[in-house]
Amino acid sequence: MSTTILTDEAAQLAATVADVVTTWALPVAGGLVSEAEHFHAQWKTAEELGWTTILEDVDCTSFEALAEAADLIDAAAAVTRALAHAGAALPVRQTLVARALASEPIATGPIVVSAHSFGVWDPIATAFVGADGTTEDRAAQGSVDRDVAARPLHRTEPPEDLGDRPDGVLAQFLLVQEIAGAARGAIEQARAYVSSRVQFGRPLIKLPAVAQELGRLTIAQRQLDEAIAEFARRLHTAAPDRIRFAATVARALACDVASDVATQAHQLHGALGLTADATLRQRTLLLWADRDEGLHQRSWGVDTLPNREVDLWTLSEPEHTHRL
Repeated sequence: MSTTILTDEAAQLAATVADVVTTWALPVAGGLVSEAEHFHAQWKTAEELGWTTILEDVDCTSFEALAEAADLIDAAAAVTRALAHAGAALPVRQTLVARALASEPIATGPIVVSAHSFGVWDPIATAFVGADGTTEDRAAQGSVDRDVAARPLHRTEPPEDLGDRPDGVLAQFLLVQEIAGAARGAIEQARAYVSSRVQFGRPLIKLPAVAQELGRLTIAQRQLDEAIAEFARRLHTAAPDRIRFAATVARALACDVASDVATQAHQLHGALGLTADATLRQRTLLLWADRDEGLHQRSWGVDTLPNREVDLWTLSEPEHTHRL
C-alpha cells in the first residue's frame, strides 16, 4: 500500500496494520458485516492494539487544538487508510472521532459513535457521544437497516452545522482517508487481475485500452492523495477558512474518485469481480457507501465558499508549511 502522503511514523503504523489484517477473513456477501463470524474477534484485536483510542486525548474543540495534534491525526489516518485498503469493515473510524469528541474518558472495548457517524454502526454501538462531548451509555439496538457496504445503519439527521466545526473537519479527514485507502486497494486488485488474466495468448494488461484505463485510475488516485496531503498540511496551520476549503475539495474529489474507481475496477474484472473469491466488492462497496455517507454532505462547504475570484485564489494557494 502506498503511504507516500503519510509521515514516516504513520507509514510504519499503516504497514503494521496491513500485516495484521492480511490474514483476516472478510465478511461473506449477503449478510450484515457485524454478524460475520470473525467480526467481534477482529474488533477486539483493533482495540487491544490501540487503533481505536489514538485520538482520545485530542482536543477537537478548536482548529488550534487540532493543529497541535497533527501527529496523532496522522496516525489515525494511517490506521483508517490501511483497514480500507485491505477491505476490512470495522467501526474504527467512527470510534476514533467519537472518542476525540468525548469530554470524558471512555473505557476501551465498546463501539462508540457520534453524529459524525451519520447512523453507520449506530445500531450496535453501546456508547454515543453528543455534540457537546457528553457520553451516553446504551444497550445495542439491534439491526435497524444496512448501508451499501452491509454495515448496520440507523438513519438519522445530523445537526446542520456539523461540518463547520473542528470535529466535523476531523471526521471528514478520516472519511476521505478511508475512501483513498479503498480506492487504492481496488486499483491494485484490478491491476493484479489484468496482469495475470491471459486471453488470446497475452495478459489483458497488454491491451492498450486496459493499460490506458489503469493509468487513468492511477492518476485519479494520485490527485486524491495530493488533495488529502494538502488537507493534512492545512490542519497543521489552524487557519479555519483554508482548512474548510481543503476539506471541501478533498471530499468532492473523493466522491468522484470513489464512483469512478468502483465502476471501472469491476469493468476491468468482468463478471469475476462479483464473485465471492474476488474480494473486490469489499473495497468497492465501501467506496459506494462512504461516497454516500451523510448524503446531503456531499456538497458540504460549497455554499460557504466566497463569490469573488480573488478570495477563491487565496483559498486555493497551496500551503507552504510542508510537514510530510
